[in-house]
Amino acid sequence: MCAMKKIKLIIALLAGLMSLTMVANNATPVHRPLIEEYTGTWCGWCVRGIVGMELLRENFGEDFIGVAYHNGDAMEVTTSYPNSIGGFPSAFIERTYDVDPLYGFGGASGAIVSDMQQIAAMEVIAGIDVTAQWTSADKTEIDVNVTTYFTVDNDNANYAIEVMLVADDLYGSGSGWTQANYYRQYASEYAKDPYLGPWTKKPANVTGLHFNDVLVGFSKVIPNSLPTNIVAYNDYTTTYSFKLDRLPKPSLIQNKDNLHVIAVVVYKNNRHAINANRCYISDFVEVMPGDVDGNGVLSIDDLAELIDYLLKGDEISINTNNADIDADGDVDIEDLSALIDLLLHA
Repeated sequence: MCAMKKIKLIIALLAGLMSLTMVANNATPVHRPLIEEYTGTWCGWCVRGIVGMELLRENFGEDFIGVAYHNGDAMEVTTSYPNSIGGFPSAFIERTYDVDPLYGFGGASGAIVSDMQQIAAMEVIAGIDVTAQWTSADKTEIDVNVTTYFTVDNDNANYAIEVMLVADDLYGSGSGWTQANYYRQYASEYAKDPYLGPWTKKPANVTGLHFNDVLVGFSKVIPNSLPTNIVAYNDYTTTYSFKLDRLPKPSLIQNKDNLHVIAVVVYKNNRHAINANRCYISDFVEVMPGDVDGNGVLSIDDLAELIDYLLKGDEISINTNNADIDADGDVDIEDLSALIDLLLHA
């Protein structure tokens, strides 16, 4: 293709993009409430937390944002909690609503699902996205990129980002992994409960369990992660890294494929959560800036792929590492401009 035809095609594609992105960039944020459960294998009533969190996972799917803080067992990594805990089990939704991990605000068994659905239906002022990638083939460090936007201006904002590293399918042997089960003793009371009933048939001390949503690493509030002067619908990017050998308990990283990252936008003064999101960790890949379709060749097809992605988001599959040409952790209009420059000088 001659240079002039290439330029005209690029201009036409760019014009189409600019005519449509104004609506796309003003989308209403998806509300994914964070639920944090406080539990311990020594706590026989904490079975409710295991059951409640799995029930939420089943109902919310990829929109389930849950973290289990373990206390006094093999999975404990901190006792510095974002909320004041009166006993175990406990749970907080968005660090604001104190609930039972199964009964929610005090309804029937399993009411936590409808309570979470009601909170998820509330509008929020912040949208949040998170990506994570191993920094090398040996998987010893994770780079996290968080992108946040707000739907309103605020020239005196008090927001920040927190990130957490969470592990699924953790298991082990010994007392620290053996779950106490008080429901065995109360079979007559709970046998007909649709969620707790099966636990009345299990032993008083249950071995061989595999635990999900276990907190294994955390940032707390990341300083200067969001500005005090917020402009509506501007993207704000924050980065953070987890080094596995510096985690509170590296031995809990049993399977690196079972890790995921949670990002939360919070109020700095009380750490109450506004919105959250999660992602799995992408494999390490060598970066070829501009090779959006990942075929090893830089071409006009990469520009078309990038424009489609910016218009349609996750509906289009691209190599996001190659598409993030300016390496700011976000694939956006600036990368499109950089790609045009690469193509014009190719």
